Amino acid sequence: MAKRKTGEILLQAHKVVKKFGGLTAVKEVSLAVRSGEIVGLIGPNGAGKTTFFNCLNAITVPTSGEIVFAGHSLASQVSPATGRLVFRLSLLFVLLSLLWLPLVLGVVWPESYFRLEAVLSLSVLALFRIYLLRPLSRFRPWSRLLLIIFVLVDGICAASWLWRSAEFAEVSFFGLFPFYPLFVPGTLLLLIAAPIFLFIFNLSQIKQAFGQHLRADTITRLGIGRTFQNIRLFSSLSVLDNVKLGRHCRTRANFFGIVAGLPQVRNEERDSAKKAAECLRFVGLGKQLESRAGSLSYGDQRRLEIARALATEPKLLLLDEPAAGMNPTESADLITLVRRISEGGIAVLIIEHDMKVIMNLADRIYVLDHGELISSGTPVEVRSDEKVIEAYLGVAQHAASET
Repeated sequence: MAKRKTGEILLQAHKVVKKFGGLTAVKEVSLAVRSGEIVGLIGPNGAGKTTFFNCLNAITVPTSGEIVFAGHSLASQVSPATGRLVFRLSLLFVLLSLLWLPLVLGVVWPESYFRLEAVLSLSVLALFRIYLLRPLSRFRPWSRLLLIIFVLVDGICAASWLWRSAEFAEVSFFGLFPFYPLFVPGTLLLLIAAPIFLFIFNLSQIKQAFGQHLRADTITRLGIGRTFQNIRLFSSLSVLDNVKLGRHCRTRANFFGIVAGLPQVRNEERDSAKKAAECLRFVGLGKQLESRAGSLSYGDQRRLEIARALATEPKLLLLDEPAAGMNPTESADLITLVRRISEGGIAVLIIEHDMKVIMNLADRIYVLDHGELISSGTPVEVRSDEKVIEAYLGVAQHAASET
């Protein structure tokens, strides 16, 4: 096989770590991929290969380490301390509001609610605030805005409570028990003031954290395409429509433009359909544009997923076990397709268990075992590495691959 021309380093991962509680799924893994290169990532089940892929395109946020793609840092530069600070302060706000919000509604505006309506409203508010913790911990910008709105509303409610509570010597909380409104509001306002001051004193850290964390859609626009281990197609949609969905990251149409049917939106739709059809012809599905995706054979569905990933116009394509479940003929076709993709200047990082596929396809191979990088090099070097033979290939398979 003739050696392909490769360019400069496109992706550089350095000591990437991903922990799930006490379990370390990825342990300081480093690798590099050059433009136009095909790089394999292999290892036994549970070695951390897919978790590492997820770190590369922000589906999973790495615990530590550095990932640089085309000059852009993909790993969050948010320190663990800042992440814990944001989460704990958010949790504190939510817990405090859940403590005193029912008292505000029960004491200040009891005449505005029937008891059942009050319970339902408070339940919805409580669940929504608890749900807010997850996107806050992932530094979603819109979640920060909601938190600010909640804080302002809570402050207004607390001030109104203090203002109106002077009218009462003793009131009944939703008719359940007597309540002295002047004692608790002051105490709770002091507690609420504590996290507010913590936010103010750490504002630069928090703003930096929200500004540095990249999302998966942002990374796709930068040029990383992805297929998944399990087929993820919209089976009821046509083949063409499935690939057009991959063009979403390259379009600018918004809701109002689509509803109004603006000319630029129609032009963009035609351009998306044209480029989607080109991707389908490239993978060999040009005659099945209007077929239902769910009616395709298993191998064609795999190729359809690759076409959808190519529609995002990637510089790097991540393939997660694309040959899984394929017969020998389909596997051979896949090898040809991936080589054609690479010859077009797109780098490919591929996870694969079929050793015949990966050894015939990859320029270089990295081997993971229990989250650790145990070997790297050319297919010949990796195949003869004793650590790889022991951890993954096995003596029998190694002997078979030599024949």
